[in-house]
Amino acid sequence: MRSKVIEVKRSLQESIWKFFNFDSENGSLSVLISGLFLLVLTLSIGILDISDTYLAKRELIQIGEAALGPAAHAIDLARYYQEGALSSGRRVPLDCTAARTIIQNEIMQRTLRDAVIDISSWRCESDQMSVTLHSSVLPLVNFPLLSQITGPRISVVATVGAGSIVK
Repeated sequence: MRSKVIEVKRSLQESIWKFFNFDSENGSLSVLISGLFLLVLTLSIGILDISDTYLAKRELIQIGEAALGPAAHAIDLARYYQEGALSSGRRVPLDCTAARTIIQNEIMQRTLRDAVIDISSWRCESDQMSVTLHSSVLPLVNFPLLSQITGPRISVVATVGAGSIVK
């Protein structure tokens, strides 16, 4: 009787083994392909977000250059007309206070993809100036895994400088 029970168990195990086809390697390639597809999809979304962030930085640089253009024309006339100030081919002296006001007004009128642009830092020395702009944009694809890493918005920072030379 005991041997019949063992025999029934073995036949049941064999039938289950054959039903699920554990001995065969069929289907293992489809699991690999599915995994690789998910990996490629995730990497593609990441690359799209990175390239979109790069384009947002280029837009922020263009906004900064457009703001620095008029500010570079804010000349410090007192130093400009000093005797011998430009005789050695130096740069045109800038009025830093007026230039900062011009840049602030220009930046306040602009947005980067409907996001506010902030001036992070400002540097002005007698003949050249630079400004660091900061903004945050929404990612192109809102992928939950990546948004946990980067947050709901992506920070974009750009530094732009200007000066003028008399020759």
